Amino acid sequence: MEVYLRLNDDTEKDYAFQISRDEKINTKLSQIFSTDKNNEKALANTMVLRPSIFHNYKPDYFNKSTHPGYLTEGGCLIFDYDADLPQYISKIDEEKPLFDQLWPGQLILPKWSYNKKYITIYSMIMLFWLYTDLPDVISPTPGICVTNLLSRILIPILEKGFDSIDLANKLREEIQPNYSSFWAQWCFFIFHILKIGLITLFLQLGIANPITFNPITIIKLTTAASPQEFIKNDDLKHLLRSIGWIGSKKGGYDSYQSNFYSYIINKFGGPVQAYRAGMIKTAAKPGIPLNNGEGFQTPLNERFTADTFKTMEETGKFILSEEYFIELENNLKENLDLCEGDVGKMNEEIRRFRRFGLYEPNEKIKKMVAKRKQVYLNDQKLLEEEKEQKKEEKKKTK
Repeated sequence: MEVYLRLNDDTEKDYAFQISRDEKINTKLSQIFSTDKNNEKALANTMVLRPSIFHNYKPDYFNKSTHPGYLTEGGCLIFDYDADLPQYISKIDEEKPLFDQLWPGQLILPKWSYNKKYITIYSMIMLFWLYTDLPDVISPTPGICVTNLLSRILIPILEKGFDSIDLANKLREEIQPNYSSFWAQWCFFIFHILKIGLITLFLQLGIANPITFNPITIIKLTTAASPQEFIKNDDLKHLLRSIGWIGSKKGGYDSYQSNFYSYIINKFGGPVQAYRAGMIKTAAKPGIPLNNGEGFQTPLNERFTADTFKTMEETGKFILSEEYFIELENNLKENLDLCEGDVGKMNEEIRRFRRFGLYEPNEKIKKMVAKRKQVYLNDQKLLEEEKEQKKEEKKKTK
């Protein structure tokens, strides 16, 4: 069964993983984040998985998202941007198999916490750096900033190596305490504070997210002769295979809308043709949000007894079931058969299915989606009528 695991606490990094029927958190998910050097499944040794350098390497525990999801035009589910809100979070039991706690394609959310050790190390480094740049007028040790230290190293090189006496003397003059004016010193110091603040912000948000504070480790990981050599030497392929890594990412609504729009335009040969076919509005705003009790909020104990298509016909409610997933699988196989053995097209179809779901659903799925969209439109109409009614009541009370 395939599920999705959010890495780096980033909505753009919901990666697909394959799990077997009996695998649990400790035999699957925890292995992915292990930092044990002797553990062959320790992906955290070669990839940045945590949200920022200030977080622990391993999550405290794992949650699953029970947000209903967003129903696509192809009858598949993508994750809503609110999927990680507290009201949609449910902790995964470490003692039970993941297969019994998750729907196929459901989102797993690691719970991260900050590491006091890393925060302390970073704070000490930044405070020391800040101290070295204190204005000379108040510094107990003036003239020890990094630029001055570099200048002291450069001066003999300029004098002896390049015979640049004038430039060396100029640098020697500039590194003397209180060379700059009072206000210039304070301006430089304020700029330094802003610089440290910006660096901290980038690290906190994960924009810059190094794997470690250790420069030697970073150099080893970033200076491999080639990606092929790196994979061969560290046996990365075997590692990824052993943890069920598939490599596909689930797309969010914005990515889906953009990709689906392009697909429709290309399919019909341009926007004019798509408009004439009545598909331009659908392409511009595909799919619908689901309500509580639908999608991933379907009770798991109904997996093998519920009937997705019958329930839709009777109640207009979209629920998950084994029958539904079998229908999706059969539909995907039909689409792959249409590729007529073209490996490139088949791989593209599979990648798109894992990222956005089906783009060419069969009639059974089309009918189900059309029914649910009609329910959504009716609900929206009722909401608009209620709003208008409330406005009228307010006018009457005035």
